Amino acid sequence: MEPVRRRLDRVARLVPTPNQLAVRVLPHGVPPLRDEFLARTGLFRNPLDPAATPGDPGLFGPDSITWRVVGHVSVALAGLRAALLQTLSVPVPTAVDSTGAFYDDFLGRVGRTGAFVQAQNLGSMDEVHRSARRVRTMHRRISGVGRDGTEFDATDPHQTAWVSMTLTESFLVAAERFGLGRLGRVDADEFVRQQSTHAALLDTRVDIDDVFADPEQRAALQAGTLPLPLIEEGELPTTYDGLRTTMRAWTAELSVSRLTRALLDGTVGLATVDGPAHSVGRAFVLATLSTIPGDWHRLVAPDSNRIIERMAAESVQVPLATLHALVGELPSVRAARARVAAG
Repeated sequence: MEPVRRRLDRVARLVPTPNQLAVRVLPHGVPPLRDEFLARTGLFRNPLDPAATPGDPGLFGPDSITWRVVGHVSVALAGLRAALLQTLSVPVPTAVDSTGAFYDDFLGRVGRTGAFVQAQNLGSMDEVHRSARRVRTMHRRISGVGRDGTEFDATDPHQTAWVSMTLTESFLVAAERFGLGRLGRVDADEFVRQQSTHAALLDTRVDIDDVFADPEQRAALQAGTLPLPLIEEGELPTTYDGLRTTMRAWTAELSVSRLTRALLDGTVGLATVDGPAHSVGRAFVLATLSTIPGDWHRLVAPDSNRIIERMAAESVQVPLATLHALVGELPSVRAARARVAAG
């Protein structure tokens, strides 16, 4: 089954998807309809600071591959995919469970992670500093032994690397399958390097107050030349091939505890969603599952039918393309571009 799926994927790459066409034809959406739609639905809220320093390009700037990738509606599926994969490293869901937000706030956690990632990728340098400090402060309070006996420490650099890589890879997979299309190797390498750079700031061995207070270190961070332990030690990759190799090496460490199984089954089955929203949401969950490779998929959703997932992935193409044609770049990207232009 897996070889057949890979051949179908190769064929699919030769034909532009509806999303790729929408990106090319309506990169900015339809402004009057876009603003009304976003105001009424509350989707894709902009988490950036409206009072940020005008002209500040942040870590990567408006011409970066990161701004191109994270500005598409497909990031919603990337966030869900990453959250599912993150639970396969048992200390991660155990740590979340210790906060009391394991079952009843999974989507809230995904949303907060999304806001943090948007601030890191698109925010001003001050926002990057503040958001990294905030998460590090929260992580320092999350350590101990879970209900199932698993030891966890949210500041563990090894676990931090896994969380980061799942999101980086999910951005790339979602962009290829449901967004901009497959990136060229140079762009993919640069995207991985940029994502690893901001993730490495969560490592408590980095004195981020010192880094952001020193103009030379700030400039080196923006240029990608500042030495960061998680990158220097090889925990976080800086190329696309490195990302694939490092993540595959993690497979032996991945497993599903009873705690994880309960979360995964509830999320995949949308246990807390009723009515029409369940049917719509289910299609997007199945589409997300279709992008998870075999050995990880057997852990995440062992009973899910891969043919049905494939059909779901095709069925959401047009709705996603319609959403992109309406919305264009996400509000956070437009706000970031306006901040830079104001300088």
